[in-house]
This record gives sequence, C-alpha cells and structure tokens, in this order.
Amino acid sequence: MREGAKLARRHALELHCSHRRLDASCYVAWSVLRLVVVEDHVATRDALAVSLRLAGFEVVGTFGSGEEVLEALPHSPADLLLLDLGLPGISGHDTIRRLRAIDSTLPILVLTVMESPDAVVGALEAGATGYLLKDTPLLELPAAIEQVRDGLSPLSPAIARHVISTLRARATEDVMDAGLAPRELAVLELLVEGCSYPAIAVELGIGLGTVQTYMKAIYRKLGVRSKAAAAALAVRSNILSRRKQP
Repeated sequence: MREGAKLARRHALELHCSHRRLDASCYVAWSVLRLVVVEDHVATRDALAVSLRLAGFEVVGTFGSGEEVLEALPHSPADLLLLDLGLPGISGHDTIRRLRAIDSTLPILVLTVMESPDAVVGALEAGATGYLLKDTPLLELPAAIEQVRDGLSPLSPAIARHVISTLRARATEDVMDAGLAPRELAVLELLVEGCSYPAIAVELGIGLGTVQTYMKAIYRKLGVRSKAAAAALAVRSNILSRRKQP
C-alpha cells in the first residue's frame, strides 16, 4: 500500500475516533482561522480538510501542487498554510520561498514524511514557520496551529533534535558581524526561549508593533525568513552566548 494511502487511512480512522471526544470548547477556539492545505495525495488532503473543519477551522482552499497554490493564494486570503514538502512540479522548498516573496508574514506549517536534516533545515531557512511529521496525531494538529497563531514555531520532537544537532555543527562565522543592536538581541533571546510576540512585548515593556519591527530587522540582518530560522541560527552560532560575554 502506498505511503500516502496508509496515511489517509490512519487519518480517517483517527478522525472517526477522536472527534467524538472533542467538546464544544474545541470548536470555538480556532474558528476564526482561515487555512489553506497543500497536499498532493487526494485522500490525505481530503482527510486533513475534513479534520480541520470539524475542529472549527475555516479551510478556504485545498491544492495539490505548489503551482496551484501560488496562482490561487493572492485571491484566497489565509491566516495559515499547511504544506507537504513532497509535491509534484515545484518542490515544497521552492514553494515556500515563492510564497514568502508573495507574503512575507503568512505562517507556513510543514506537514510531511520527510525528516532528513537537509529537508528540515532547508524548509526552515526557506521560511517555514514550523515543521511537523505526518505521524503527528490529528488531535495534536489544532494545538500546533494554535501555537503558530500565538507566534511560536512548533516542531515534532524528532525534528527539533535534527535542527539542534545540524545547526550546531555548521560554521558560526556567518553571523559574527550581523550587527544586531542590544534590543534586537534581547528580542532574539526571548524568541529562542520560546516566547511569543505578545510575551516578548510584555517582558520588554514595549508594544507588539515594536516587537514586529525588531523582528523584521533581525530577519534582514541574519538573512532568514522566519522565527524558527532566526532562533535556529542563534543556537547554531552561539550569538547569544557571545552577547553575555564581558
């Protein structure tokens, strides 16, 4: 049986069993979010769309390739995009890069079977907000989407280990002269600790818009496109450790 078919079958079975256990509060929490699903396997795509709608999300579009979503996105405003990397035609990584060129702020949550370090780091550096494997239980997917809405970058446990080990092994010289200002470093440090934008604003006593301004400067100076990539680069380069040195 093809991997996609097995995943779709598992999703359908989990969907049948899990949604009977969800109470009414689950359906209200995420009802305002508009989602787009990009997945080439039809059965998996349909199962995800049904699951997300039952969880209270509004699925405003489902697409089978990068080309389709790139053409449709300007006409289908969304709050979050759920993307498989193993797409026909334009690769998932290139799709993320092109989506970032269209909308630099749209959260992109990868949901894929690809777990190699190159695939993971490549997606984060291209601009993915978070990275989940397809063996993630459907009941955990709404919580991951909630994390993205709160400014966090959810990663499957195995993926988090890949990110840390891979990025720590890379060279550190590329950000030695990044030129981050003290306030930008403070924002970056809180981001690495897992703080959301609102939490960073409260901790530093500044407005949410100011945090977003600092993040744009951090992205530009570090040459990254997402919160996850900025945090990962900070870990890899030990830039925050150097900040604390006298």
